[in-house]
Amino acid sequence: PESLRASVIAGHFNISLNYISESFKKQTGETLQQYIIHYNLKLVETRLRYSEQRMSEIVSELGFTDESHLNRIFKKYKGVSPTAFRKQAREAVGS
Repeated sequence: PESLRASVIAGHFNISLNYISESFKKQTGETLQQYIIHYNLKLVETRLRYSEQRMSEIVSELGFTDESHLNRIFKKYKGVSPTAFRKQAREAVGS
């Protein structure tokens, strides 16, 4: 999670944060920050579907501030809470 920050990526390529952000947006159509959020949410989805990790473990592993931060971001982009997503994913497998 630490290496998936815009400032770290810019530093890795030895270019400014503004330049990498503008360039990324031109090439992909989404901001670097949006890409990072979506990538992290995919990681959360994978852990919710295929592991028994507790929310606190996912929060810690993926660098969210706390569980409420993860809940807020996940619900904003996915429309359901992480707990509801996990339940739905398990029910889908069971049917």
